[in-house]
Amino acid sequence: MDCLMLACHGGSVSIVKHLLSLKLLDINRRGGWLKETAVMIAVKGGNYDVYNLLVLEGADLSLTDEYNNDCLMWACERRHVYIVKHLLSFKTLDINRRDRSRKQTAVMIAAERGHNDVYNLLVLEGAVMSLADKNNNDCLMLACYGGYVSIVKHLLSLKTFDINRRNRSRKQTAVMMAAERGHNDVYDLLVLEGADLSLTDKNNNDCLMLACYGGYVSIVKHLLSLKTFVINRRERSLKRTTVMIAAERGHYDVYNLLVLEGAVMSLTDKNNNDCLMLACYGGYVSIVKHLLSLKTFDINRRNRSRKQTAVMIAAEKGHYDVYDLLVLEGADLSLTDKNNNDCLMLACKGRHVYIVKHLLSLKTLDINRRERSCKQTAVMMAVEGGHYDVYNLLVLEGAVLSLTDKYNNDCLMLACFGGNMAIVKHLLSLETFDINRQDRSKIQTAVMIAAERGHYDVCNLLVLEGADLSLTDEDNNECGHVREAACP
Repeated sequence: MDCLMLACHGGSVSIVKHLLSLKLLDINRRGGWLKETAVMIAVKGGNYDVYNLLVLEGADLSLTDEYNNDCLMWACERRHVYIVKHLLSFKTLDINRRDRSRKQTAVMIAAERGHNDVYNLLVLEGAVMSLADKNNNDCLMLACYGGYVSIVKHLLSLKTFDINRRNRSRKQTAVMMAAERGHNDVYDLLVLEGADLSLTDKNNNDCLMLACYGGYVSIVKHLLSLKTFVINRRERSLKRTTVMIAAERGHYDVYNLLVLEGAVMSLTDKNNNDCLMLACYGGYVSIVKHLLSLKTFDINRRNRSRKQTAVMIAAEKGHYDVYDLLVLEGADLSLTDKNNNDCLMLACKGRHVYIVKHLLSLKTLDINRRERSCKQTAVMMAVEGGHYDVYNLLVLEGAVLSLTDKYNNDCLMLACFGGNMAIVKHLLSLETFDINRQDRSKIQTAVMIAAERGHYDVCNLLVLEGADLSLTDEDNNECGHVREAACP
């Protein structure tokens, strides 16, 4: 970009005037990663005075950028009405030309962004409304996607659009888009116009499911009132029903409507998650309370992918209120998941102090048991994550700090990885760790680990404690080469 382009970007009229007066710069040269001319830059920024100067100086308004956008397209996208009017007055630009990336025309751009004034100008100028973009979206779909009622009204009044046509990527119709995004007014217009509500998209979602995803109560109410939807049908990817969708997303009002309508609560999805598990993922207390009150769920059943129970999910996510409800309901806290993590380990990983405290108070869990993949204990997980408060609780409870994991990392090494100074200081104060021992995977010492992670204070502390900086790892890297200048 030259000075003229940069001045146009900043909108400085006096600098642009001066640069143009020099007659040294090519006004139509392109620059920047979009290969734009000075006038395109002025149009994008809505700098009308600068734009006018460039036009008077003979700037070529027909040129396009790297993606085949011309000045008219940019003015339509940015809603610079004055510039759009001026460009249309020339009668020299192809109003229906398409950009390269999405194959959209100027009127598609205006419809998608809800720029009514720009849209109206283009319609009056004869823009072709029936074209579709790269994804087979027409102007009606683009306006419905954004929820722009006045544009949708006009497009429907033309009586030229197939209201039930589908786009290419998700095979959705205009009414599906409106339902999924909760555009009530647009949805109502399309229904009055005869939109087919029974169609499904590429993933087998119908309008009811799409409205449940967003939690749009009024649309869900209307769809349920039609009595034409199979409330327990499943979408294709995760095999979830409407009530599972509402439970997972915490849409309590929608969930209640579906329950009242007779949704089957006992079904499970592709991963064997039931409604209770899905509500626990999000920590939605009111839904969990209702599900537990039904007394129909096996509170200790496991899902398929990680073999976790509802209480494991709540512990890992740190949903304290949900965790408490499940404990009061008799959830088994001693169970382990596919990787042999128990609730304590999962809570330690997530730094959920309240849950860790409660689990330790029970005195029923083996604090030094190991998970399966890396053979780590709860305290190793806490130090690696830099969770000082959790680490303290585990130490006070008698966690063994001398154990090593699958890769021969001890707590000191893992603490250097996490970079928590307080933990490293405490471990060094015990004077039980060999500061220069090397792990198994990369043959690194604690100071190498700290250096590679960029933990300068930890690295400094280890050097003061006598860490040997001359040792090398598996790639023969010394500490200084692991991370340049990380160590003193």
